[in-house]
Amino acid sequence: MKRIVTLLLAAGLVLGAAAGSQAADIKAKGIWQNNLSWADRAASQDAAGDNFRASTRLRTQIDVIADENLKGVVFFEIGHQNWGEKASGAALGNDGKEVKVRYSYVDWVIPQTSAQVRVGLQPFGVPTFAVPMAVLDTDGAGITVSGQFTENVGAALFWLRPYNQYDSDHNVHDAMDVVGLTVPLTFDGVKVTPFGMYSVIGKDTQFGGGANNLNGVANGLLPAGGADLVVGSNDDHGNAWWAGITGELTMFDPFRIAADFAYGSVDMGEIGNFDLKRSGWYAALSADYKLDFMTPGLIGWYASGDDDNAMDGSERMPVIDSDVALTSYGFDGGTYNRSATFNGTSLAGTWGILAELKDISFIEDLTHVVRFGYIQGTNNTAMVTGGRVGGMTDVGNDLYLTTKDGMWEVNIDSQYQIYKDLSLCVELGYINLDYDESIWGNDTYNENNFKAAMSLNYKF
Repeated sequence: MKRIVTLLLAAGLVLGAAAGSQAADIKAKGIWQNNLSWADRAASQDAAGDNFRASTRLRTQIDVIADENLKGVVFFEIGHQNWGEKASGAALGNDGKEVKVRYSYVDWVIPQTSAQVRVGLQPFGVPTFAVPMAVLDTDGAGITVSGQFTENVGAALFWLRPYNQYDSDHNVHDAMDVVGLTVPLTFDGVKVTPFGMYSVIGKDTQFGGGANNLNGVANGLLPAGGADLVVGSNDDHGNAWWAGITGELTMFDPFRIAADFAYGSVDMGEIGNFDLKRSGWYAALSADYKLDFMTPGLIGWYASGDDDNAMDGSERMPVIDSDVALTSYGFDGGTYNRSATFNGTSLAGTWGILAELKDISFIEDLTHVVRFGYIQGTNNTAMVTGGRVGGMTDVGNDLYLTTKDGMWEVNIDSQYQIYKDLSLCVELGYINLDYDESIWGNDTYNENNFKAAMSLNYKF
């Protein structure tokens, strides 16, 4: 902990010196979170890991603002620090190396224009109104140029470099680059945004570690079993592309309706008679109606799944890094993110429907959310019975559900605003995993899964 404090003090001195010499305006914001949770975190009955966890994390952003045309932003992360864990610096003595840089970029406006340029480590995403963050939601290094053509028409063009190794131990086929374009169209009560992305991917790309590891990004882009084979492709480079459109209708406020559609395709060549290809789509529709004391809503989606031919690639929509947050247990919608994420962060290979009551409030400063949803797979059972997929948890970070597998989920989440900037959140969740034992085997996965989490959150 002493090292962390020293680093933060040093950063403060550097920023303070910069402020004094350039008369910059410095603003800080962030969130401190402490979380206690007990959850069945994995579907498999023989999964390792503790059900109970206590953890702490800090997220803080510092803006160094010269004027309305120029600013720099740095975003620090400390944790997750699991209490008692030496590796995360939360064992006895509290002395760990847990300060990480999430963002470090400069925003500037091109002179004599309204176009804004962002350069450095920054957030990247594609807007989707019905199911937010379903196509791309990530952090990375690159450049974004954005601006307004008219009052109603804007555009954002970005280049993202997810991976590249610059040392002599790696060859020239180890880079991955993504370019993307979004065109927001905004009118009274209507928003529509078409978007597209294109990527060049070297077959020797080192997909890194942590949350975005080989089993995450590579398995999000490639067919089942392809992540370990791609280095043997007959093509040095592959390509990927996505196109879609999303829209939101609010002209009948308090009634709101939103829709998404996206299609993606990846081609990394082939190995023998096995195609390293993946292409698919998803469509989603959501509607809600805001009342004085709550907001009832309904969300439905369908995403294509694998067919019965394991050798011709995958029919699931590829994703680089999505972060679907529809629920607080199965998906990544908890107050303290990833306190469970039982199902994963992608819609690929599933269809589902979710009913929710948001913003329920009968007592001042106390709000609730109640959700009830059902998810079923769209992948053909032959992918499992034919041996290409060995287990639900073998294909990346998301559960692999077939057309004979379903999942029920219930959330009851509450938040109490203790002070203006301090809140206490309690999240309760239940998932019933209704899997086909004739496909996966008897007593392989937990049918009944529970989660209880409590977090104290200080925003500043």
